[in-house]
Amino acid sequence: MGEIDADLKSLEKIQQGDEAGLTELMSQHRSALFHFIYRYVANEADAAELTEETFFRVYQKANRFQPKAKVVTWIFSIAGNLCRDSIRKNKKRRGDLSLDAEIDGTSGVQRGDTFASDSRNPSEATTSNEALAGVHAEIFALPHKLKFPFIFCILEGNSYDACAEVLKTSRKTVETRIYRARKLLREKLSEMFQEI
Repeated sequence: MGEIDADLKSLEKIQQGDEAGLTELMSQHRSALFHFIYRYVANEADAAELTEETFFRVYQKANRFQPKAKVVTWIFSIAGNLCRDSIRKNKKRRGDLSLDAEIDGTSGVQRGDTFASDSRNPSEATTSNEALAGVHAEIFALPHKLKFPFIFCILEGNSYDACAEVLKTSRKTVETRIYRARKLLREKLSEMFQEI
């Protein structure tokens, strides 16, 4: 509860024109927000820019915040909308996304989980890298409606309830969207692995 109160106090500072509130929110949430955005847009430079844009919007729209939701929920909602818009604008542009890339010194998938092959055979390693690139591409290609909850909950480890708050929907809807994302990925990936 302390973090929630601190976020609300920081936002109230912004509403009163005190930029220290924005600095507090940024230091509290910048890392997690960047990590999420990076997974979503698959490009480090775009992720950095969208993280900055998210906090700019937080500062700009602080007076519009409705205390019905947590401040962090509102921040991720803004970020999700910016990610979706960015993908639409840059549809042809594809970045490099690595589910096991290090961000802030921690592994991206689940700290310590890897996709590395135990094989020392270079052709098998190449096939493994191609398969991983295919997985990344299929996640990146998911529709926003399915992609946001999949990345937010499954890859980033946030709760379904938190995702439901961000998306302003029910937990059941989040569960359904994640189920559909997994099913779609399973279908696409099974086709891809049959070709290998």
